[in-house]
Amino acid sequence: MNLANLNLNHLRTFESVARLESMTKAAGELHLTQSGVSQNIKALEELLGLKLFDRFKGRLILTEEAERLFLLVKVQLHDLEEVLAMLMGEDLDLRGTIAVGVPIEYGNRFIMPLAAEFAKEHNLVNFEFNYGHAAQMNELILDGELDYAIVDDYAFSPQIELEDLDYEAHILCAHKEYLEKFGTIQNNATFFKKLDYITYLPSYPVLNRWFRFHLGRELSELKIRSSQMDVQGVEQLIRHGLGAGILPYHVVKAKKNKDLYLFKGKGKHYKNTLSLASLKGKSHSYVVKKFRDFLKEKLATRKKSGRIL
Repeated sequence: MNLANLNLNHLRTFESVARLESMTKAAGELHLTQSGVSQNIKALEELLGLKLFDRFKGRLILTEEAERLFLLVKVQLHDLEEVLAMLMGEDLDLRGTIAVGVPIEYGNRFIMPLAAEFAKEHNLVNFEFNYGHAAQMNELILDGELDYAIVDDYAFSPQIELEDLDYEAHILCAHKEYLEKFGTIQNNATFFKKLDYITYLPSYPVLNRWFRFHLGRELSELKIRSSQMDVQGVEQLIRHGLGAGILPYHVVKAKKNKDLYLFKGKGKHYKNTLSLASLKGKSHSYVVKKFRDFLKEKLATRKKSGRIL
């Protein structure tokens, strides 16, 4: 086959559709109409004389032949762009859509400002954010809906790899009025077993990590009044006196609620690790990799300062 017959735009479109598994998403990333994307794929199929995609449950799946082409194109196109930009003495023009999963409070407070800063510097970059907890992110990453997600500690599927990104301090707290009925407040297992709790899961892993850190062991048979994977909901129930629970320090600090009692434990804050989760072996676009590096650089500065979130 004569390479002169190949259209680079057709290959770029193919790479985007194959990576995103969607012509609609590829159209948004490439700033094309969906019909334009479809025409490019059709033209490439006609030129190559083979079918590139099958449809399965609403998703586009690469054919065996197309998989071989994708493995080559996904690397070569990005390498070609970088080399050309270097030879021309220009910065590579970042463009495309970045799909990121974030915890709601941490995401709004720390990731959204950084995403806005990045997007202002690169006008052709778009974001798709998905709020949720680690269990939800696990499934979205496996389904190919996210490039990566920012998550806390969780038993992830073996196909997912984690990279330390940041941390936030977890605080056990309760409304002072709620605690009055328990007499003198103490930082020991006997006192903690008297309390009611609002947790993020019925098995309360977040609460147990706090206990392991401060008491050296987990506490069993706790009275769980409510469980929900939503920081705002947990904060509301604690603030209205339903029981004790774990909140990130930045949430407590932002609310400036003087009616909350913060348990000191052994005096040091328990730091909950936040990681960047992504699918092992997945090839990310140049713009996705650049935003990942941007996040790591910005958040590393805060981590080095030792400032508690």
